Amino acid sequence: MKKLFIVLFVFGFALVGISQSQSGNSGKVATNVILENDKVKVTEFVSAPGEDACGKGNHRHNERLVIAITDASIKMTTEDGKTQNLDLKAGTAFWGGTELHSVVNTGKQPAKFYAVEVKGAK
Repeated sequence: MKKLFIVLFVFGFALVGISQSQSGNSGKVATNVILENDKVKVTEFVSAPGEDACGKGNHRHNERLVIAITDASIKMTTEDGKTQNLDLKAGTAFWGGTELHSVVNTGKQPAKFYAVEVKGAK
């Protein structure tokens, strides 16, 4: 009986997690490494409105090419407290440095970005 309870508890917890991630209400940015080898790493970031867009809170990345896959409205805050509100069209590409930052999806739709990190670049 105890084993059955544990199995049902774990199964129920998993279902709640699946339901939240499908509805976009997980409270986290979804990340998925879609390609990685010794030369490049490509990461997909998907965020719900009002959620972090490319990492949790203040964070850093390696230098990378970022491509907006969807139209997106974001608010970027840098380490010195400066903010930028950006409206990006799908297909917009820009180079991202290593500065400490936070980025929030301020739009009304989920936002999707690809980040392409070239490994070993100087």
